[in-house]
Amino acid sequence: MGAKRYLVLGKKIEGIGTLLEAKNLARHIASLDQAARELGVHPLSDFLSLSPAEVAEYMDGGDAIELPPVRDFSARDGLATVRALLAHRSILAGQVLEELLKCERILSQAAERGVSWHLQAEA
Repeated sequence: MGAKRYLVLGKKIEGIGTLLEAKNLARHIASLDQAARELGVHPLSDFLSLSPAEVAEYMDGGDAIELPPVRDFSARDGLATVRALLAHRSILAGQVLEELLKCERILSQAAERGVSWHLQAEA
C-alpha cells in the first residue's frame, strides 16, 4: 500500500462532497510536479501540509520539537495547477486524470467561496 494524499478544505462547504483519496496522485507526484514546473505553475507537492500532531506520531521525541501549524493555501492557486495539468491530458494516466478532475471540481467550489485548502499525506 502506497502513500495517499487527501484534499482538505479550510472549512466545510455544504452540499459539496470533498472526499478524495488520491492514491494515484501520490504515486505519480514526482512526474506531476515536474510537469507543473514545466507549465509554470506550483507543483502539487507545494500544497502539502501536515498537522504537528501527525508529524509527532512519526517522529521519536516529536513533542520536544517546535513544529509549524498546518498551512492552508488559496484554492485559486491549487486550481491553476490542476487546470494546467488537465490541459495536458496526454501525460496523464486514467486514474490520475480522474483524481485531478475531482480536485478541479472541489477546488472550483472552494475558490468561488474563498475557502482555503491543503493536501494532507498519509502513509
